[in-house]
Amino acid sequence: MTQVLPGVLAEIAELVGNAKALQIAAHAGGTRIYFPSKVNGDHWLVQCIGHDATLKLLERFAGDTCDIPQAGHGSYARLRRGIAQSIHQLDRDKRSSKEIARRTGVSQRTVHRHRKAHRDNAADDEQGSLF
Repeated sequence: MTQVLPGVLAEIAELVGNAKALQIAAHAGGTRIYFPSKVNGDHWLVQCIGHDATLKLLERFAGDTCDIPQAGHGSYARLRRGIAQSIHQLDRDKRSSKEIARRTGVSQRTVHRHRKAHRDNAADDEQGSLF
């Protein structure tokens, strides 16, 4: 999936994926954050995206201070739509929920929610409304 995130989020997404970049934006969007050289399990970044992903970011950003763009505006909404479109396309291609989750960077539960919403909307469109 080729979605463009604003600012440093694009670089973060290249390292740890779109979903984790958006988790960081949701947690720290609109603020300036410092990437320490070492973290423990209690650090907000580890809590937000996990230990392995945090280590990947620290390899690149340790010692840097970055302004994190806010989540929920323009690019974020486009990214969410892009993820939904990718989920639906992979679902139409008869991919498993596990494969869809891995390819799009979301949880299997998210895939199931998208499938249910799409199924419910499709049923409504085909059947029409009684009211």
